[in-house]
Amino acid sequence: MSSPLLEVKNLSKSYGDFRAVKDVSFTLNAGDFLALIGPNGAGKTTCFNMLMGQLAPSAGQIIFAGQNIVGRTTRDIWRLGVGRTFQIAAAFGSLTVQENVAVALSSVARKSFQFFSPPSESNQSASVELHVQVGL
Repeated sequence: MSSPLLEVKNLSKSYGDFRAVKDVSFTLNAGDFLALIGPNGAGKTTCFNMLMGQLAPSAGQIIFAGQNIVGRTTRDIWRLGVGRTFQIAAAFGSLTVQENVAVALSSVARKSFQFFSPPSESNQSASVELHVQVGL
């Protein structure tokens, strides 16, 4: 059996006496989907910010592909293949959802700064596959 792709163990973030995130733990294997849901103020964004290196956790571990990523920069974490999206309807309003995903895949392939170059055919195909996986 292969090791998990992402392990989050007892992740916590405190601001003085206020605990924004308390002891969050989960394990994801390649191909898994996980939803982090809760009301406003539940700590979802804080959790994502810790996963991406934008905030340092007060406690806990984040293990990605066998490597502890706590303390790494956001850029270093992105280079390992970890990314996030934000709560916006479309990164590029003039593009379709599928085209926006293809642009994101181009970024992961480190081709995002090749101006005037549309996403490759393989990124467009991968975008379609991702849409099928999530039921779009």
